[in-house]
Amino acid sequence: MTHELISTTRILIILIRIYSIIINFRNLIIVLITIEIILLALCLILRTYTESLLLTFRTIIILQILTIAAAETAIGLRILITYYRIRGTITLKSLRLLRG
Repeated sequence: MTHELISTTRILIILIRIYSIIINFRNLIIVLITIEIILLALCLILRTYTESLLLTFRTIIILQILTIAAAETAIGLRILITYYRIRGTITLKSLRLLRG
């Protein structure tokens, strides 16, 4: 496959996921999963266009992005589980009550 086709596919994944956030913004679990997929697509785009960088440097950057994404998802899911146990719902509309 050519780089143009691969890049177009990955950019299309990002755009579909952004559209999914806009449509399903009330369900926080879907929003977290969508953000995770967007970060994965960005890593794949970074992998495609950084052929000139050293292999170790590129690998370190991609691993940092994936580590941050995994930590963000773990923290977000833990907050959701705790909030669900207290309130019984996890819609974004109900989460606005958390603002101080």
